This record gives sequence, structure tokens and C-alpha cells, in this order.
Amino acid sequence: PPVRALVLSVCLLTACSTAPAPDAGPGTTSSMTTVPVATTAVVTTTTEPADGASVGVPTTPAGLVASTSSGVMVAIRAEGGGRAIVATPCNASAVLSDEDLTRIGPVDVVIDPGHGGKVETGAVGRNGLREADLNLAVALRLEAVLAERGISSVLTRYDDYRMAIAARVELTAAASPRLFVSVHHNAGDISPSDVPGTVVFHQVDDEESARAAALLYEELVAALGSLEVAWVASNPPGAVAAIRGSDGLDAYGVLRRNYPIPAVLTEAMFLQNPPEAELLATDDVQQLEAVALADGIERFLATDDAGSGRYEPLVYNFPVSST
Repeated sequence: PPVRALVLSVCLLTACSTAPAPDAGPGTTSSMTTVPVATTAVVTTTTEPADGASVGVPTTPAGLVASTSSGVMVAIRAEGGGRAIVATPCNASAVLSDEDLTRIGPVDVVIDPGHGGKVETGAVGRNGLREADLNLAVALRLEAVLAERGISSVLTRYDDYRMAIAARVELTAAASPRLFVSVHHNAGDISPSDVPGTVVFHQVDDEESARAAALLYEELVAALGSLEVAWVASNPPGAVAAIRGSDGLDAYGVLRRNYPIPAVLTEAMFLQNPPEAELLATDDVQQLEAVALADGIERFLATDDAGSGRYEPLVYNFPVSST
């Protein structure tokens, strides 16, 4: 047959275990956790032929977002004839039946819980708290708070599996949001600080992204400042662009590749700092962070407020291939 494919009976992502991880962030790998998404799926491993319809492959362009029958978010690349080609979390293509998919219309905000999977855990606190799990917990709380305020949103992942940067970006473009927010928690070289070491990264060439970052920074610092803890910081706290020294482009692929959608990446607290990690393990502090993020998002969507905390870009020297 003209389409080289693998038919799976339980899981469409087994083929992702050896797939490359295009444009991954610093420290990521190509490992992918198997994620059951449908009872029957076809994973395509080559480009679809021009006459794909002759073998039952949808060819109508799409550009939609859907949830699979097991809750995995996917971008629909094409659809027709009761089937759809979707982008898997490892950026392969799969063909699913319509009954396996629940379409989701354009949303106001895409929330991206950073990291995910057995290998790409992100930072790990001394208390054993994994950043990937914490990011997801805060993102779920944020989604709920936004829903209470009438602001529609969707997460890039709802479970613990790795998702390629390219897949996160494609899903975001398909959802057509007004803002993309990637939720993270920090680690790195630290020193004591009198204030929270909160940093919100924005796109270097997008004023609306910078405004969103300044608003989220302002709300996060106001909320976290109520906590009594021995704060630490790495970079100066604030709203800032991080650029590659090689070409001046955004250092983080999830920001660089999301243009023209305004995108930010939040580092609310330091999971590496044991006192902060203990706080971050509590429901109250996770909810405090989620509400602060929602406050900043709501101000971005509903006002022309400028926010605060912006400063000159940071220059990073990550290898281009790793970001």
C-alpha cells in the first residue's frame, strides 16, 4: 500500500518511543511514555500520498483541537470520511475515527504544563515533588479558576507523558487562543533573596507577550509575597525575554515557535529550594499560584494594563539543537 502504517489495538503512541524530539527544550530527551488514546488507531510514519483518499486517509485540511477517548489532547491535521489525521504528542501522525474524538472550539487560553513523562521530570524537590507533576497540578487548578470566570482554556496535556515542543505548538495554533501560558517551576544557581524569585519569560519580539508577562509577574509576586519563607532567586525577578546568543531569537522553543500567538513561560517559585518545595506541595499554595495566574490572564484579556517588572533580555548560550 502507498501508506506505510502501523495498526495498534490499544495505544497509538507506541511508535513514539523511538521518535525524535524536534525542538526540545534544554535537558529534554526523545523518550516518550506510552499513552493509550483510542481503541483503534493508525500511526503513519511517512508523508501521506496525494491520493490518500483512495486508501481511506482524510485529506480535507483541518486546524482543530480534539480530546481523544482517553483524554489526550491532539491537533487535527485533516479530516473527512468519518476519520481524522491527528498530531500525536511525539509529533507523529495518527488516523482516528470521529467517534474517538471530541472536538473543542477556539479557546481564550492554552495552558501548557511543562515537562512530563518518566524521563522529562523537570526539577525535583528534596521532598520528592516532581516539577512535571506540580506543573500539571497548578495548570488544572488554573483551568478551573478561569472556567469560573467565563474564560475558556485547554491544557496541552492532562496526564504524565512527554509532549514534544512541536506538538505543543501545533496544538496551540489549532486552538487559536489569545494567549499561551507555559507553567513551570524553577531550579538553577540560586542565592538568598528578600522577595520571591519569580520570573516570567516572554517573546522577544512581541509587545503583547511582554505585557502578559509583566501582568502575570505582578500578580504572582503580589500573591506569593504573603508567604513567609526563605526566598531564593537566580536571574533577577521580573518579566524578561531570554534570547540565544547565536542569533538573538527566543531561547525557549515553546516561545520562539508560537508566533504570532502571544506566549509566556512562568517560573513562579524555586522547587529546588527546600522551604519553597514544602510550600509548593500544599493545596493552598498551588491554589494561590493558580489564582494569581488567573488574575494576570484576566487582566491581559480584559484591560490595557501594562504590568510591571520588565527588564532587558537575558542572553543564553544554549545549543540551537537543544531548544
